[in-house]
Amino acid sequence: MTNSGGRPEADSSSGTPVDVYLERLCELAARDQWKLEDLDWASLDVSALPEPIRQVAADGFAQLLWGERTAHFVTTRLHELLPDGPARAFVATQRTDEARHVAFFEQVIRLLGCEGRVRPSVERLMHEVQGAETPEELMLGMQVLIEGAAHSLVLEGARLVGTPDDGDGLDSPLRAMKTVVGEWMPRLVARDESRHIAFGLHALRQRIPRLAPAARQRLEERVAHWGERVLEQARDPDLVYGIGVDGEAVCGRLIEDLNLRIGQLGLETRIAPLKGA
Repeated sequence: MTNSGGRPEADSSSGTPVDVYLERLCELAARDQWKLEDLDWASLDVSALPEPIRQVAADGFAQLLWGERTAHFVTTRLHELLPDGPARAFVATQRTDEARHVAFFEQVIRLLGCEGRVRPSVERLMHEVQGAETPEELMLGMQVLIEGAAHSLVLEGARLVGTPDDGDGLDSPLRAMKTVVGEWMPRLVARDESRHIAFGLHALRQRIPRLAPAARQRLEERVAHWGERVLEQARDPDLVYGIGVDGEAVCGRLIEDLNLRIGQLGLETRIAPLKGA
């Protein structure tokens, strides 16, 4: 329930604020749970793909895997920092999601038969977000930047490869990759990430106006610094170029998506656009 000012009302029986939006996100999380073992991994065979192609794909998935591992670590920290209530309850559902996402991408990389190589720029960003000190910084780094970037990349990948079609005449290895990238990732992983981003935006919009000026300025500085880390990766998008994708265009759209969400938080700092994007 909310009052006329749009703020959560208090539960008369406990005095605890009731956040209907977060309660709904928790309901959706319970409804949309899925299991790794329910996916038909046995039907996927990519062994006929040339090793260089499998290596490029494994490298790409390794960046996503690092993001999911970071998200799992950060949700564990958030669960410890937040008080009992709907926000903490949602973070518990996200922690379950992130553990499943880690297992998903580990399985995809095993399927490719190559060890995915994580880019140093990705490692730097992930380590810095893991070390953030406040719930607001953790949410900004994880739900808005990392989850936002991953969500955009998953949808871009699905858009580019399309969904499997029995009549498309693809060889088995290509059909397997279309199943992973064009069907499973947008339908399952991206759906989870949509909830996580929605939670981060909602929680931060409530918390940021209550921050002291110094803490708010710290968030602006985090956007600037972590935005540079994102740009560091976007300026050298050879992983997506390696599979025939216009990396500059994809990264340009990704930065636009991130800046839109940063603006929705009421923060003033933006990530600089790519030159020529």
